[in-house]
Amino acid sequence: MDISKNWNEILNVLSSGKKSNRFFSIATVDQYGNPHITPIGHVYFRDDMTGYYFDAFSKAMPKNFETNNRICLMAVNSSTLFWLKSLFKGKFGSAPAVRLFGEVGEVRDATKEEIDKLKKSISITSNLKGHKLLWSDLTRVRDMKFTEFSPATYPVMCEGLWQ
Repeated sequence: MDISKNWNEILNVLSSGKKSNRFFSIATVDQYGNPHITPIGHVYFRDDMTGYYFDAFSKAMPKNFETNNRICLMAVNSSTLFWLKSLFKGKFGSAPAVRLFGEVGEVRDATKEEIDKLKKSISITSNLKGHKLLWSDLTRVRDMKFTEFSPATYPVMCEGLWQ
């Protein structure tokens, strides 16, 4: 399947996954070929099959990128209502999950626009103690470029969802 033809639907799945989970799972591979999966909450996507995430807490991911910059990002719509409606109807109204395959770039300083977008997304928690502890120093990002995707499919219930 062509990622560019499906990008709008992929963005919809990513949005649903973010709303229901508040994070994406990003898999990397270490120098020995062992997979490592990290939940990353501050991930943003663009219309050109790219995105970026704030690189702050993971110790394993930057180390893994020294030998392999390939990633797999997964989003799952885990909303209970979404699943109950789909199970009741016997069909998904939209795709339940998607995996994106691509590469990450070198860590770089976030732009003012990227920091402003982050601040807007976390502003609801600005008066909480944990807000400053977790998010006061998010200033570095890594760009991601996606080249392939793999939807999660379930027999019969996912028919007709992807081109």
